[in-house]
Amino acid sequence: MLIVLAIMALAVALVMPRGAVLLDRMTAQTVFFDFQRQVGALRRDAADGQASLLLVDSDAYLGAQARFDGRATLRVVDLGPGWTYRLTRPIAINEGGACANAGVTLMRDGKPIMHLAPAEAPCRFTRLD
Repeated sequence: MLIVLAIMALAVALVMPRGAVLLDRMTAQTVFFDFQRQVGALRRDAADGQASLLLVDSDAYLGAQARFDGRATLRVVDLGPGWTYRLTRPIAINEGGACANAGVTLMRDGKPIMHLAPAEAPCRFTRLD
């Protein structure tokens, strides 16, 4: 009986750390899909409303409002508690739904978790890591 308990304890000790890493990866992938979905929704909003949008960093939103020229509506994407993103430059979405290319870094609690690059399709991204 003691040997069985020791084997089970060893199995749990080996599996649990990997389970936590797997859960973190799944969470990051979910946040990536959510970011992609929200950017796609902004693209549709721009095309439907025939209005230009400018997607800015979640951290730089207030600063962007202060120096904004008013030609487009500023937007940010909400990724949930603890998650933010940083753009290599603001993403302009014109009235037709076309997007400017920019790289994206998804961050959790200020730490970079995932880097995204523009994909072939408009307003789409691919994982770099």
